[in-house]
Amino acid sequence: MKKVLLAVTGLALATALAGCGGGESGDSGTIGILMPSTTNARWQIEADQMTATFKERGYDTSVQYANDDAPTQVSQLEDMVTKGVKALVVVAVDGKALGGPLADAKASNIPVVAYTRLLQQTDAVDFYTTFDYKKYGALSGTAILQGLGIQDADGKDTGKTGPFNIEIVNGSPIDSVAHDMWEGYRSTLQPYLDRGTLRVLSGQDTFDQSATLNWNPETAQKRMENIITKTYSGGAKLDAVWVPYDGLTRGVISALTSSGFSPGTDRWPLLTGGDAEVDSVKAILAGQQYSTVYLDYKTLAKGTAELVADQLDGKGFPAGDTEYDNGTTKVRTKLFDLSLVRDDDVKPVLVDRGFYTADQVGLK
Repeated sequence: MKKVLLAVTGLALATALAGCGGGESGDSGTIGILMPSTTNARWQIEADQMTATFKERGYDTSVQYANDDAPTQVSQLEDMVTKGVKALVVVAVDGKALGGPLADAKASNIPVVAYTRLLQQTDAVDFYTTFDYKKYGALSGTAILQGLGIQDADGKDTGKTGPFNIEIVNGSPIDSVAHDMWEGYRSTLQPYLDRGTLRVLSGQDTFDQSATLNWNPETAQKRMENIITKTYSGGAKLDAVWVPYDGLTRGVISALTSSGFSPGTDRWPLLTGGDAEVDSVKAILAGQQYSTVYLDYKTLAKGTAELVADQLDGKGFPAGDTEYDNGTTKVRTKLFDLSLVRDDDVKPVLVDRGFYTADQVGLK
């Protein structure tokens, strides 16, 4: 898996600013696909899946990666609109930064689909495909409650009152997904914080205090190291860390190990995550990480490409499952499913469904 991802990363980096086609040119025109970066392997896998699906439907693709830089993505989007792509699929670096070129796309009758992250404060987005990230955040919160024994497997309170010390490592403040995850966190954990069963001992308990710009693992690691030094070096026990993304969890793990914490000991806290990245699934099986959230992003990518192709073929966009308010308009939205993964879930959820092989995750 590592060799495959390295190969994909190399290809993506080589074509990041020039754009890369999806193989042989299609007969029906080109679809523009804008991805935020190559640092998260899922964006490359999803771009490849979309490219393959569009090719089956007769469309070429132009894929560009913005290196997590909003101005770069603005330029990429402007270029695609100028070149007259047939449609746009956009994962925004900053959901509020693309208003100008999106307005140009609307004026040119180019359909725009927000992918995973909501495009905000614009009426130039036609559809939104994503996961239920509020549920995602809530699942991670539930994992903490059950992992600490505050709730049983059925979600009922066990009577444990703690107090248990937790910390928060949030996602990027410029990503709408991170805010949805935060809502899920609050829906599950806030009642226990209010009654004192849980407490954030560092005092960094707001979204802004715990946010991690651009989901950067090194940023998360440095912040957690500072929290450990200031709050937990005197003997206080850190019981759990709510983290919504596996890359950030790996940063937290690095902070813990560099601060003298050892997995498998009483001092090692319960750690959540998300995206079911292969290295983090291995960490779950090794006892370093408690949970992740499985996102079938291959199905999301294929489903999104099919929706766009259907629209271009005259079938229109579907009604959607719900609507999301982006600050300017309500955007029709299709939600794709997700599920919590702990140690016992790796085989039935990830391996038996074909997302990973047993060898890829080191499952015996």
